[in-house]
Amino acid sequence: MLGIVVMSTSCGDFLDINKNPNAPTSSSGAKLLPSVQLAIAYGVDHSPGGLSAYASQFMQHYSIRGNNNDNQPLNNDSYVLQSWANYFTNALPDINIVIREETKNGNFQYVGVAQILKAYANTVLVDMWGSVPFTDASQGAANLYPAFEQGDHIYDEIFLLLDAGIDNIAKTDGLKPTSDDLFYGGNMDRWRKMAKTMKLRLYNQIRLTRDVSADVNALLTENDLLAAGTDDFQMRYGTSIAPDNRNPGFTSEWTEGGARQFINPYFFEIMKSMDTFGHGGLQFGVADPRIPYYFFNQMAPGAVPQNPCSYCPVRSGTQYLSIWSFSFNIDHNEGFDQSRSKTLPGLYAVGGRYDNGLGGIGANAATLAAGRVTGPGTVPQMILTYFQRKFIEAELAAEGVTAADPRALLILAMDAAFAKVNEVALIGNAPPISTGARDTYKTAVLTLYDAASVAGKLEIIMTQKWIANFNYGVDSWNDYRRTGFPRLHDGNTDALTITVRKFDPVASLPYPLGDLVTYPDLQQRNIYLDKVFWAK
Repeated sequence: MLGIVVMSTSCGDFLDINKNPNAPTSSSGAKLLPSVQLAIAYGVDHSPGGLSAYASQFMQHYSIRGNNNDNQPLNNDSYVLQSWANYFTNALPDINIVIREETKNGNFQYVGVAQILKAYANTVLVDMWGSVPFTDASQGAANLYPAFEQGDHIYDEIFLLLDAGIDNIAKTDGLKPTSDDLFYGGNMDRWRKMAKTMKLRLYNQIRLTRDVSADVNALLTENDLLAAGTDDFQMRYGTSIAPDNRNPGFTSEWTEGGARQFINPYFFEIMKSMDTFGHGGLQFGVADPRIPYYFFNQMAPGAVPQNPCSYCPVRSGTQYLSIWSFSFNIDHNEGFDQSRSKTLPGLYAVGGRYDNGLGGIGANAATLAAGRVTGPGTVPQMILTYFQRKFIEAELAAEGVTAADPRALLILAMDAAFAKVNEVALIGNAPPISTGARDTYKTAVLTLYDAASVAGKLEIIMTQKWIANFNYGVDSWNDYRRTGFPRLHDGNTDALTITVRKFDPVASLPYPLGDLVTYPDLQQRNIYLDKVFWAK
């Protein structure tokens, strides 16, 4: 009889099809934290499903051929909605498990890190979509239909989450994150600085909706913020190919013959300090020394494009080749294959290759065919950095939120941005930008700054931040919707007849069609008119 009881119990557990052993409802923070952090980074990176891949098109870092992207209607593009699904079905449910279980276990540093990550993830959701599920979101079967809440209310809760996270990472009870923390390796001092810098960024984000001067000045007086590039909040990648843990932007953009995006000619010409097609963008008077770190020209000197081109090398006097924005179904050269001629995102952007002027066909394979070149692919995805902090401070000073000198802060921000490029240069065994080249460029920028109006000074600050943020379009798109800067290319006002802007700039992203079915009362966002609550 004992045997029958044992067998009956075992079979009962084995045949319980309502329990999925691959989807546990409880787990240690050490097991879940790496996957949570990878999901957070994937949501904003430059992969096909990452938000920066699309926000960088809005912000004209990149161009892409195709109606849904070239002219920004988007509608319910499946790629851009992957981040929504990634956060609500992967990152946030696991974060909630870590917070719940590690609170029970008394492992409070895990709880605090999870709370800070939850705050960041929900910031991204609000900034991209406006009103989203929050309080009851990602609870699984406990609440299948969480209510959508207003973004300003969620921001208030995010500040509380950050404060709770800061308190919890200061506790020494229980187990502590180490190598399972892919961002900071268990360094709670850096987590604290990141959380406080995130608060500074959020206060700047909402400064048009409320008086944030007391909160901002308190954080700056405390001075417990990201203090150097070593504090940067970024996802570091590896060199493995099987499984592939390299920068997702590298694996997608350096796939021979399969690169998705072109470097936007407008962005290139702003950095080159040119205006060959009447775009009217800000001119700094000297070529930016970061160009060979940002862009890799596949064509060697003297080579000709494989097909007739849109933006051809003869225009800029370099081997740079790309396509125009706003030219879908207008440009007669749009359909030609340029996979072996187009300019690719370089070392700084995705871990591609430093442009030494010799060219080569970009590839990400382990074994390279003749004429192919590759890059390290290990450059991190930057999310919240020291240089961003200094640009935020410069903006706050320029807008009168603080009494600091915006010019002095702009200098510190540019120095930090160039230092970040040199940090990445080490990864790719590239020569660093010399102090002389950096200072020549800075002098040109500051000369323009000194002669500018009040609005012009803010434009220069935001334009320099936009350049430094290349490949992290999420931050640049937020800046643009808050300040109106940088000034972007308008296909209706340039000197080209083959560029026509058919739509206004996108103000927010659309909801997934599945949610519109699940929530009968939920109205689809008008992506041109429905602004996020903090937007200008």
